[in-house]
Amino acid sequence: MPVPIPALVSVVIPAFNGAAYIGETIASILAQTYRPLEVLVVDDGSTDRTAESVQRFGEPVRYLRQENAGTAAARNRAVAESRGEFIALLDQDDLWVPHKLERQIPRFAEDPRIGLVFAGIEFFDTHSGEITSTYFPGLELDLCDLLAHVVLPVQTILFRRTALEKIGPFDTSLGGTDDWDIGIRMAAEFRLVGVEETLGRVRLHETQQGRNTDRMFHHAMRVLDKHAQVRPGSRECAAAIRKGRDILREHQYGCIKGRAFAAWSAGRYLAAAGQSVRAFLQYPPALKRVLARSLFGT
Repeated sequence: MPVPIPALVSVVIPAFNGAAYIGETIASILAQTYRPLEVLVVDDGSTDRTAESVQRFGEPVRYLRQENAGTAAARNRAVAESRGEFIALLDQDDLWVPHKLERQIPRFAEDPRIGLVFAGIEFFDTHSGEITSTYFPGLELDLCDLLAHVVLPVQTILFRRTALEKIGPFDTSLGGTDDWDIGIRMAAEFRLVGVEETLGRVRLHETQQGRNTDRMFHHAMRVLDKHAQVRPGSRECAAAIRKGRDILREHQYGCIKGRAFAAWSAGRYLAAAGQSVRAFLQYPPALKRVLARSLFGT
């Protein structure tokens, strides 16, 4: 199925108290070398000047407001009101490089089974501007990759609209992990291919949603629970889900261990002990490693 040129791209941005950065985000979209596009910002109950920051752009930026219902609900609202043949995701504080859509759109013409195109990202410190790391998950990802917690760079996700309509809306019960869930559902039905270029820029700052690690861990585990029977009898999928759970537990162990060190450094020894116990209960293999180092120096 060839891609009509030019095909309208709808850019979906959920926003909550995003006035500090959303202007830069929108400017990076409007600087795209690809046209036509529309931008839909769903203000999810902000109490700051998000509305003013968005509305100053005028067309083709559309500002929508709703009572606070979460990122997934905001994305669903924007998708429902969008008109594009392709739908792109971007968070309120992240950026695109100017040729992002120009590089991605042609990939859809290669195969009608391609439902999603992603690309590489770089992380940068919002204060210094320093690039701290880059990430590209691979040229093509399948269902087992997604179940094993190979992360799609959400800031670069571009959907074929018909594919998104087939798999259904973002899951509003999954706080902060609805993008992973929809990636899994997409991979179960369509091809996911990547452009091996850094096309998205992820801002690192103190108020990011992902910094609430307990909440993110809880909902990430719920994603794997939801898809535990995605392909009954598939050993590959079962192994991928086990790997995904292990990765999540090890990451959460590291987060809790960091809190334990912080409490110990502050002289809160009882709290540090409690966090340490919690960390080892979360990821028992870590206790084996600690004991091995203590007993055998390995």
